[in-house]
Amino acid sequence: MNGSRAGAAAPATWLSSCCNQSGGTPEPPEGPRVVQAAVLGVLSLLVLCGVLFLGGGLLLRAQGLTASLARERRASREAEPGGASGGEDDP
Repeated sequence: MNGSRAGAAAPATWLSSCCNQSGGTPEPPEGPRVVQAAVLGVLSLLVLCGVLFLGGGLLLRAQGLTASLARERRASREAEPGGASGGEDDP
């Protein structure tokens, strides 16, 4: 019986020495977590600013296209033979 107890105790001893005598994985120190949080915060702000910059550029481009389409429609209505006001009712 003593032989079986010694055989079972050997893996437990190895496990406790392998896992820093606590049975769990060691925790990283708090310093790197603070640095990681700061880096992620800065990257998040950069991404947000980039999205806002590109979105604003797309909105300005869309407004310019809408304005140019409105000018073209007005110009095409003025270029029609009857004009925009008279049309088919005039003799």
